[in-house]
Amino acid sequence: MYPVRATILGGLSAALTISVTLALAPAASAAPPGPASPDPASPAPASPAPAVLALRQAASQDIPAAPGSEPDTLVEPDVAADPRNPDVAVVVGHDGRYPDGGAVGITHAWTRDGGRSWRHAPVPFITTAAGGAWDRASDPVLAFGPGGVLYLSTIALNSSATDCHSVVLVSRSFDGGATFGPPSTAQATNDCNIFNDKNWLTVDDSPRSPYRGRVYQFWSLFVGDTAQQVVRWSDNRGRTWSDMAVVTPDVTDSQGSQALVHPDGSITDVYLDFTGTGRKPDREREGAEARAAAPAAEPGVPLRAQTSHDGGRTWSAAVTLTTDVGGDVPGVRCCLPSAVIDPVTGRMHAVWQSTDLSLLQASSSADGVHWSPPVTVNRERTATTQVVNADVAAYLGKVLVSYGVRDSAVADGRYVQQQAAVSYDAGRSFRGQVRLGPVSDLQYAAQAGGAFPGDYIGTAASRGRFYATWAVSSAPPGGGTYHQVLYAAAIRP
Repeated sequence: MYPVRATILGGLSAALTISVTLALAPAASAAPPGPASPDPASPAPASPAPAVLALRQAASQDIPAAPGSEPDTLVEPDVAADPRNPDVAVVVGHDGRYPDGGAVGITHAWTRDGGRSWRHAPVPFITTAAGGAWDRASDPVLAFGPGGVLYLSTIALNSSATDCHSVVLVSRSFDGGATFGPPSTAQATNDCNIFNDKNWLTVDDSPRSPYRGRVYQFWSLFVGDTAQQVVRWSDNRGRTWSDMAVVTPDVTDSQGSQALVHPDGSITDVYLDFTGTGRKPDREREGAEARAAAPAAEPGVPLRAQTSHDGGRTWSAAVTLTTDVGGDVPGVRCCLPSAVIDPVTGRMHAVWQSTDLSLLQASSSADGVHWSPPVTVNRERTATTQVVNADVAAYLGKVLVSYGVRDSAVADGRYVQQQAAVSYDAGRSFRGQVRLGPVSDLQYAAQAGGAFPGDYIGTAASRGRFYATWAVSSAPPGGGTYHQVLYAAAIRP
């Protein structure tokens, strides 16, 4: 069980806070049994409880709202931790979300003291609001590379219905995320039938790899109503980019690449395959009405993986991790799967929300081909609790999953509590749990076909220090419709 939290954002009474928090913390007697130990004859020893070392608001609105945007809304954060110094971490997110896609700008926040304090500012040279060329930006993703170079990938687009330009941009920071220079363009199109979306960036930092230093830029290439996973790479720190390679030649509806670089330089891409399910990938340029009319979580969407052994040029046949990935919870747009590779052990981990919206599951693999049976992450749950976003990080055999949970029986699921579950046995079971931060009130969240904390959140690890970042919404201090900021926690597992 978790301790009762006696405060809540937004000026709600302490009595309401306590009742909401208790409802969000399901009783152990109501929870279904957890998964059996993989070795019943050798049960895992008692695990230490994870500890929150620092918990702070990392970023708030930096850029003034633009006409049609939702003021005071930060959404969809990512985080990266410097592998050379665990006290250094960087968070990015949308700043000023538009309900029909993109944001007025991208914000970045950085810490030099392990998350005890954060500074934040707009990322320059992307949108016109911060000295760039584009009306809107979306989907910021971070990754550190060799020498401490930090890379930021974003989607940028213009808002006119007749302007069909969209680009994938990569910015670099040489001072641990405090400043970013002008971006390079990894991909650009000007065709109303083609759109670049759902980008993902990773960097090969392995001393054993023949491709060390290679920056991989993945994205979903929409052609009409279908999408494929594609990749370009750079061997000169993102200044120039290779020709495009197709990861999923036989998949006509895929999205959400999560690319994981092995110690030997091989790379595994984990993605959603919507083909034949009756469900469709979500496009950034889609309107809120189309998203609101999307089908429910059933049927499940397969989560698949493909591996390249030649630096991204060619890819293996797909293997299936699960066919049971769910969708948005009622009234909320959220919930892409997440995958990561442990930089020390080389073991991969993936997490996803099931079609049973109360169930968060994980699988792991040593080679990207053979994946373990699903393991339940959130062992304490009830029939009315629902998972809202999850992300995974791993280091030296410890695996941390950060996720939100709400109780649909309380105020129609208006309140979300962030928490974390920790595995001490390389993902075979999740025994450590801890609450993270204040309750989030979705009444004041950004809107995009439902309350919008983001399609994803972020976690990262460096030398045993874990970081998590997520959006928290609450009553605006001065009145108004929206108030959504980014929080960050530093956690010792």
